[in-house]
Parts: sequence; structure tokens; C-alpha cells
Amino acid sequence: MIAIRAAAAKLGTSRLDECSLWVTLEPCAMCAAAVSVARMKAVRFAAEDPKGGGVVHGARIFAQPTCHHRPDVLGGIGEEESAALLRRFFEERR
Repeated sequence: MIAIRAAAAKLGTSRLDECSLWVTLEPCAMCAAAVSVARMKAVRFAAEDPKGGGVVHGARIFAQPTCHHRPDVLGGIGEEESAALLRRFFEERR
């Protein structure tokens, strides 16, 4: 959400139709909906999130008939490295 808001502020528009979101983890339903509302061109993510994902798991926001904009989605990019990075991050926070 922070990245989407920052991009909109920097570009001076809420429509991010030429932008792609690159993230380590599959976006949650809220972030996926924000991507759709912003009409982002693409979403690229590394690791799937079976518990909290909203793109290929859970709500599957872009597959819903009420979703008016579906970005190009590609997951699994650097999945192993991303999973290790996320594990270390959360281990350090505990």
C-alpha cells in the first residue's frame, strides 16, 4: 500500500497503468485490490503465500467477476531466495 501510494504521489495520478509492482511475497487481498483500482500494468512476486495471499490463493482478487482490471501476474521469480529472506526477517523479529 505504501509503494502504491508513493508511486501515485510521485506521478501525480491515481492511475498507474504503466507501472509494475515487484514484491517478495504474493500480495494479500487488500493489496491486490489496490493494484486493480490503480490499474497497474503488472504484478511480479517471488514466493506464494498460501495463508495470506490474495492473487493465486485465498480471495484470488483478479479472478473475481467484479474485478474491473486484471494486471499481468507472474509469480515464482526468485522464490527460494525470497523465502529465505522472509524467514530470516521474521526470525530476527521474534
